[in-house]
Amino acid sequence: MRPYCGIDFGTSNSGVCVGLGDQLRLVPIEGEATTLPSAIFFNTETGRTQFGRVAMSEYLEGYEGRLMRALKSVLGTTLFKETTQIGAGRKSFHTIIGLYIAHLKQTAEAFAGHKIEDVVLGRPVHFVDDNPEADQQAENELRAIAEAQGFRNIRFEYEPLAAARDFQSRLEGAATILVVDIGGGTSDFSVMRLTSVKADILANVGVHIGGTNFDKALSLATAMPDMGFRSLMSNGNDMPGLYYHQLSTWHLINQLYTQKTLLGAKELHYLAQRRNLVGRLLKVLEGRYGHDIAARIEAAKITLSSEDTAHLDYSHIEKGWTSDIDRTGLIEATTRDVSKIILTAEQALSKAGLMPHEVDTLFLTGGSTALPGFETALKAAFPSASLNYGDRFASVVQGLGLAAQAEFAA
Repeated sequence: MRPYCGIDFGTSNSGVCVGLGDQLRLVPIEGEATTLPSAIFFNTETGRTQFGRVAMSEYLEGYEGRLMRALKSVLGTTLFKETTQIGAGRKSFHTIIGLYIAHLKQTAEAFAGHKIEDVVLGRPVHFVDDNPEADQQAENELRAIAEAQGFRNIRFEYEPLAAARDFQSRLEGAATILVVDIGGGTSDFSVMRLTSVKADILANVGVHIGGTNFDKALSLATAMPDMGFRSLMSNGNDMPGLYYHQLSTWHLINQLYTQKTLLGAKELHYLAQRRNLVGRLLKVLEGRYGHDIAARIEAAKITLSSEDTAHLDYSHIEKGWTSDIDRTGLIEATTRDVSKIILTAEQALSKAGLMPHEVDTLFLTGGSTALPGFETALKAAFPSASLNYGDRFASVVQGLGLAAQAEFAA
């Protein structure tokens, strides 16, 4: 028997499920953890390339190097074809993502004790919204990366369909189900009629909004105004927002660490009414604290899923710079994105030819389903359906393992 695997390469987190025959196991990728943050750090002090929590830790500890996150977001975009500065040289995004996929593969092979060539890769319903050509390009790019790392037999499955397989494996009876998969970069929906042995797929719909968008919205509502976002210039015009939007977007932060950007920020500082605030922007750019702030914002968002308030401390950048965020503030900051996600869910039902009351089950997966206010909005849109939660971080990868089993173990 040959081993096989399912890989959930996510915008924020990734996972692997390995199978041999009819036995499936989640792979401990980092210590005992079966999830790995989708982060890679090129440590130019040690010369090592680190992944996941170790990558984040070394960067935040102050090692020199290049941290990269949300790599999945560049698939299908013009950015993928470019190279980026890593230490003294440049690397392509094909190579960088390949290093991360290779790490997942090697860890899975060490766990299985066998070389693995057969894989089902998860993919969002849309890598790129409203652009079928770019969407197919993204899949082709990910396929080429997987092939370069030694996978020979590669299949793709929509992530919400994979989650439905996980739900179906425990289903008794029948259900008309809307799978709701809110990940780091996309929100995906599948409408299905399921029994324990049969699946009729009625519709698949997705939108490129997820947890990183929630992070950005929260950052623009909190940290960025502390640096002069939405303040005024001396001529009465609004402060330009480009730097702030980039600073709030994981995969764009490094583009700000250039001499040209610093010169532009210094000019804004000179022209600003609130020079004390824009002075903080300069400190962040000069000290390259962008990822540090983004990580603190993400941590605050996660804290607010279970606590009423979160405290943010930036005093290592500027003495006395702290702020508090409450859950209401997070809900207000993300209302627009959540509304777009709910609208997309309703479009999935329309595409399936169903009315909201005809869905009896909502199956939620993905870490971003924990966002405060999201469940309330979803219940309001589908009041007749019962809520069922899968493992927020494992349902998709377990379903991909089941898909690989069906594809390769027969």
